[in-house]
Amino acid sequence: MPLATKDTIKRISRTVRQSPKTSFMCACKKLELRLLKAESSSYAYNKPISMDIELTNVCNLKCSWCDTQFYADKSIPVREIPWSDFQKIAPKLDGLNRVIFCGGGETLTCKHAAESVALVKEYVPTVLMHSNGVLLHGKRAQKLAESGLDNLRISIDGSDEETFHNIRGASLAKILTNLKNFSSISDTPISTVSVMSQNNWKSLLNVPDMLREVENVRQLYFQPVEVEFLGWDRDDYFMSREQLAEFRGTISDKCKRYGLETNVDAPDFDPLFFEPFSLCEYPFFGYITLNYEGFVAPCCRLTNVVHMGDLKQQSFDDVWNGNNFRKLRELMIKGDYPTYCHDRCKHRVKMNSIPSDIAPGKLKIRPLAKNNHASSADQTVVDIEPVR
Repeated sequence: MPLATKDTIKRISRTVRQSPKTSFMCACKKLELRLLKAESSSYAYNKPISMDIELTNVCNLKCSWCDTQFYADKSIPVREIPWSDFQKIAPKLDGLNRVIFCGGGETLTCKHAAESVALVKEYVPTVLMHSNGVLLHGKRAQKLAESGLDNLRISIDGSDEETFHNIRGASLAKILTNLKNFSSISDTPISTVSVMSQNNWKSLLNVPDMLREVENVRQLYFQPVEVEFLGWDRDDYFMSREQLAEFRGTISDKCKRYGLETNVDAPDFDPLFFEPFSLCEYPFFGYITLNYEGFVAPCCRLTNVVHMGDLKQQSFDDVWNGNNFRKLRELMIKGDYPTYCHDRCKHRVKMNSIPSDIAPGKLKIRPLAKNNHASSADQTVVDIEPVR
């Protein structure tokens, strides 16, 4: 098996070509971490390669294994980032190589989704959007087709209506129609992302056959269902090694036959986390997350749990190299991950067995004094615990 797939080589080449300074500085930081290990600096002289952006916490689906349903703070009212705030934030993203509009909400429910893509494209060379595809029609689709979007990612968790509806509660046929119509008005490449589990892996085997009929589909990505921090038993959902081998072989053969790219060919494709990462690289290189309130989290799993800074009020570097980010990096370099990392990623990354009692940026909610002007939904305020 090759050391890197063609897709990986092309992606790295594109990143270096589009953002040579960011790529070089990230490579230097990665080398520093490998050589100096525990003696590495918590200061990041590089910008992260990528940022995820949550424009909204509104979603039009309730997928059965969506982690947002389980760790999102239900006390937070429905909202999206105000356009005036986002216009102030976007220029601060200059120097990033990539932005992905995704997160706990469905991006296309945001009325400024297409405009946000177009604005970020003025500062960032590669802009992607992840969507469930339900609203990809009419004026939304037309505006998105004209936005300059570089890649559209669509969630596809089955190839038959029953499996797809049981997981996502939506019509597969409707989404396929939306994708075909979008392909007819735009040359934007489409990638699909599929969650793998014992419940749907056999249905996923036919996804390449189904998607070859959609003109703009180029890449098929597969990832495991996340169950640990949902309190579910891995054995009830995770595929076996034998199932994974059959899955990988079938998907790889079909994608090659149809001229589609897929991550199952990658040498490091390890969806069951047989080999945990030695270090979580997100707070060092990306992908960090901006949520619908303008707050930055170290990764997409912590947007409602940890806020490292506020891009509405602070510069990018003041957040990226602020006390919270630097303290978190210092802990991670030593393997002393906070509790919020253990809760969500202890199976993905090698961590010391006992969580650190230091939790940089962790949120806590305290009641506000009641007044005659605030609604019940406004009676809480989020505090960020200081670094100790």
